[in-house]
Amino acid sequence: MQQRVGIARALASNAPVMLMDESFSALDPLIRTDMQNLLLELQNDLHKTIVFITHDLDEALKIADHLVILKDGSIIQQGEPQSIVLNPCDPYIEAFIGNINRSRVLRVISVMQPLQGFVLAEDDGEVDCNASLDDVIALSGGDTERRFVVTRTGQPIGVLDMRNLVKALVPRHSAVVIEADGPTYSPLSAQERNRRARAAS
Repeated sequence: MQQRVGIARALASNAPVMLMDESFSALDPLIRTDMQNLLLELQNDLHKTIVFITHDLDEALKIADHLVILKDGSIIQQGEPQSIVLNPCDPYIEAFIGNINRSRVLRVISVMQPLQGFVLAEDDGEVDCNASLDDVIALSGGDTERRFVVTRTGQPIGVLDMRNLVKALVPRHSAVVIEADGPTYSPLSAQERNRRARAAS
């Protein structure tokens, strides 16, 4: 309740920017999820600019429209969260996002293909563009031969092939070399990343 009151007091001031520094870090997982959902609902209604500081990557990916990842006081990568997960810019980011549940975080709109050039079939499924990849996996029953028409407000905007979904679930990895002064990161070769992607699919 104190967390809810804190958000209410911040909103009552009608400030143009809200700063939330580790606001939900002391809460148990169920209440934390509830507070995240409440914040998203309020943001949909009020459209406030909120700077949200957290060390929880899953929380950041759920809440953020624009994500900034810092290391030693410097910005390493910033942008739309889905884009960062799919296109990490360096080995540090690859290691940073390496353990997230990609099927829960990634959305259909990030991995779909444009509608142009596809002939839709009657047996193609249909899925909303904002659905998670988890949702699509459940719909497909694990069948990697399935294909889904992607819709926004009921209108087709793209196509999702389950084989492309599986590829999106395979993270880019870096080899971690343990040295006396701590871990360093060396990128895998493109051939090795492709080999691991083929093995995973």
